[in-house]
Amino acid sequence: MNKQVVKFLEFKGKNIVYMSVDGTYWIAIKPVCEAISVNFNRQYQNIKSDPILSSEFAKQQIQIPGKQARYYACLPEEFIYGWIFSIRSESKELERYKRECYHVLYNHFHGIITRRRLLIKEKADTALKRRKVEQTLLQNSEYIELTKLRAQERSIGRKLKEIECCEVEEASDLFNQK
Repeated sequence: MNKQVVKFLEFKGKNIVYMSVDGTYWIAIKPVCEAISVNFNRQYQNIKSDPILSSEFAKQQIQIPGKQARYYACLPEEFIYGWIFSIRSESKELERYKRECYHVLYNHFHGIITRRRLLIKEKADTALKRRKVEQTLLQNSEYIELTKLRAQERSIGRKLKEIECCEVEEASDLFNQK
């Protein structure tokens, strides 16, 4: 197991303890609860009873520089933000966090919708321009000749494939005769 040194994030003057274990960031729950002014014991019980979070929850031994190693109740970073968003409390810090989450979710999903709408519009505009260019090119005798030559090349290619198939069949019949 590859453990890396404990790190600190500061939020509202509180140190949030986290560490990396085999490439997964584990974030201590208690400091998060303190930073957003919610009851740790209640949140600990909620996590333990949650069907998803309880399977992700783990106690990690974290050595804080200058202090004795302690076990912290932790969640992987992947689940920490959703857990915080699911907390019900009157905490003003939590309210600010949730408001920010709503903005992030809106911007993400609205961005997907907006980008899709813009790409659809761009595709329609491009198709319209292509059709206009094609109409202009259809007036050009050299372009008409080019189109005919391409069609002729495709036709010759199909005929060559047919001939190759027949030759292969004839050759295999020749060798399979008894």
